[in-house]
Amino acid sequence: MKDIYRLQTVDDIHKDEKAIIDVLKGIYSGELKNDLRILNYYKEIPVSYGATISHIDEDLVEMLVHQHQAVVMYVEKTAFLKSDHFPHDVLANVYKANINKCIGLLHNFSYAQIRAERRRFVRVQIVDPVKVNFRRIDKNFDGQMIDISIGGLSLKTSDKIDIDIDTAGILTAELPAGKLEMPGRLLKIASVENEYCYIFEIEASPRIETAISQFIFQKQVEIIRELKDQLVYG
Repeated sequence: MKDIYRLQTVDDIHKDEKAIIDVLKGIYSGELKNDLRILNYYKEIPVSYGATISHIDEDLVEMLVHQHQAVVMYVEKTAFLKSDHFPHDVLANVYKANINKCIGLLHNFSYAQIRAERRRFVRVQIVDPVKVNFRRIDKNFDGQMIDISIGGLSLKTSDKIDIDIDTAGILTAELPAGKLEMPGRLLKIASVENEYCYIFEIEASPRIETAISQFIFQKQVEIIRELKDQLVYG
């Protein structure tokens, strides 16, 4: 979660929280226009809808939110608030989230810079196995996809591959709609939990962009539906 945001301080944490709550009180009373939106990231997916403040009790703020938002708030236990009335975006802890009633109770407010918004492309984490092959004349290996965006993807292997940074080749991802070939270049190698992660930049043509966008949208819908069904019905 920490790679998604960085905390910011304007005065001090107590004065900042009071200033944030004062803005929320202004929105609640109607003195300020309600342009409030909640933002969460679940498995790299941004989930953002408008919200309405229904009650404020000292530093505890109750909001009516979209059910998808309530689901992710329930799981993540944090949420970002966005409004033109704030000098910066706001991070809040989720005290409680009621999915069926679409209610979120927030507290512990602070200013934050949302690093994830600086990404050029929407990225999604992959849960189900998706095989990816990298090949060039002198190199050929398979891995499992970790995440993907229009601009790049990462894959993991159990064994370390002897490959240099900036090596270019062809990535072939076995997506549900069929195999997708993409020119790629290795940007970084990392070791995570006895596995090796290879981060590639993708050279995306309009056809590749369309295929990846459709795949990402499908995964977004699947992840939210799966999570919602699990929490509400299971």
